[in-house]
Amino acid sequence: MATEMPEIIFLCGFSGSGKTEVGEILANKLKYNFTDTDEVVEGQTNKSIPEIFAQMGEHRFRFMENDVMRMAMQRPPHVISLGGGTIQSAQVLEYVKTYGFLVFLETSVENIYERLQGSHMRPLLQMVAKNSDDPEKAIKERIERLYAERVKYFDEADARVSTDGKSSEEVACEIEELLKKDDA
Repeated sequence: MATEMPEIIFLCGFSGSGKTEVGEILANKLKYNFTDTDEVVEGQTNKSIPEIFAQMGEHRFRFMENDVMRMAMQRPPHVISLGGGTIQSAQVLEYVKTYGFLVFLETSVENIYERLQGSHMRPLLQMVAKNSDDPEKAIKERIERLYAERVKYFDEADARVSTDGKSSEEVACEIEELLKKDDA
C-alpha cells in the first residue's frame, strides 16, 4: 500500500548543517512553502538570534520558535527548517513526529566547526568564545558537548541524511528521492 508524500517536512540538525539552504531547495523542488523558524523569529522581533538570547533568554526564543513552527504548519504543504535546539523539547519532538516527517541533516562535528567559522549568528558558541583564552578550542569543545546533548533527539528523526562532502543541492535531491521511495 502506497503512502502519501508528507505535507509537512521538518529539517533538523546542528547549526551549520545546511537546514536553510537545503530546505529552500527542497521546497522549490516539491513546490512546497518554506519557513526557516530562526529567520521568522528574527524578522518578528527585529533582533538577531544573539540579541534575542541576550535580551530575552533562550527559553523565550524557543517559545517564539515553536509558535512560528505551529503557524507554518497551518499552510501545508510545507518544508520547515527548525533551529538547532528546537527538538530538545520532548513535547516539540512528539508534535513534530505526529504531524510531519522529520529529516535529520547529519553533519560531522569537524564540518560543523568549519562551516561556523566566522559566524556571529550562533549565540551558544559566541558566549563560549568571549570567555576563553583559547576561543578555537572552546568553540570546538562546546560544539562537541551540544552535539552530544542533541544527538539523542536527532536520532528520533524519521530519516537521516549525511551532509558531509555534499552540496546543498545533492542533499535536497537525496531527501526528495527518499520521500519518493517512501511514497512508492
